[in-house]
This record gives sequence, structure tokens and C-alpha cells, in this order.
Amino acid sequence: MIKLEFLELIKNRRSVRHFGNKSIPDEILSSILEAACTAPSAHNSQPWRFIVLKNDKKDALADLLLTTSKAERYKSFTGFYVNRLLKNAARMIKEAPVAVTVFNTSSFVTNVEKYFPYSRRETLHIMEIQSISAAIENLLISAHAKGLGTVWLGVPLLIPRELIEDFFKTKEELMAIIPIGYPRNTRTVEKEIDIEKHVIYWK
Repeated sequence: MIKLEFLELIKNRRSVRHFGNKSIPDEILSSILEAACTAPSAHNSQPWRFIVLKNDKKDALADLLLTTSKAERYKSFTGFYVNRLLKNAARMIKEAPVAVTVFNTSSFVTNVEKYFPYSRRETLHIMEIQSISAAIENLLISAHAKGLGTVWLGVPLLIPRELIEDFFKTKEELMAIIPIGYPRNTRTVEKEIDIEKHVIYWK
């Protein structure tokens, strides 16, 4: 039987966009990442890689997003709305004591593509994304259980991929950036969910 406390934990989790300057103990951060890595994955491929950024490295990533949002040569690529989101993302990354970047190692596609000769590579790639999303969800819930706040940033995926590859020195695909820290405030916002709108029962 699922404990009520766990269901409440899931229901009460919210994105946090303002963080205090209190540092996160290494053992807590390690337990959160361990929870992320226990997520289910396609054929147990575990196609995720987490790069944890702190201090100058974290601030350098924030500066990359901020510089990209201001650069004239990227304005036609990102657009006004994306540029504004990039600036907000940069602020959140700088404010949080830790930023976890999540990459797709493509291990699933690489290792099983030969067994699915008639399947589209894009479909196998979707299975990788599903697996990594499960790991990210584990991370978010585990962090919330430890009293930490998180926000799942997707907008950095919209900047030119070569900028990310050059910064991290990798060809792996960026999936998300997740600032983690203690929330500056504990205000709870009610989340309205219409179950009937999203769920259909066939009998």
C-alpha cells in the first residue's frame, strides 16, 4: 500500500525559482542523485549523465545563458521571449547553490539499435527521453522530501547546441538544467488539477 505521506509529497511539490544562500550538505545531494539513478529505464539502459555544478562552474554556465540572451547574432535564433526566459534561468542558476545538468548518453540507441533494424531511430530516442524524464522526476521528488526546492529548466535546450558542447566538452545531448537549493520562502500555491480532463477509462 502506498503511504499517504508519499502521495502528499508528490502533490505538494512545486517549482521553486528563488533560493537562499544556504549550502547543501554533500550527503543530501548524493542521496538525491542516487534516487534519480534508481529510476526505471528502457531495457535498464540508464542513459543519463548528471554533471553537478557549483561555485565558479555554475556561475559560468549562468553567464553563458545570459551572454547568449544578449548577443546580437543569436537574437534571430532565440527570439525575445526565449531571451527573457534565458535571463531568468541564468538568475536562478546563479542564485541556487547547485545546478544539476542532465545529459543523454545515447547508450540505449547505441546498444540496441542493431536489435531493432525496422524501428525508427527517433522512436528509440523517445524511449531514452522517457527514461531520463523518470530520473529527473525522481530527483525533483527526492529533493522536495529533503526540504529543498528545484526547478526543471528546459529553455537552455533552445540555445545553439554547439555552445553547450563547447562548455561541457561533450557531444552528449543536454536534457535539462535543474537549480537546487533551499527555498527563499515556503509559500504553497494550490495546483488545480482536473482529473476528468486528463483521464479516460475504457471498460
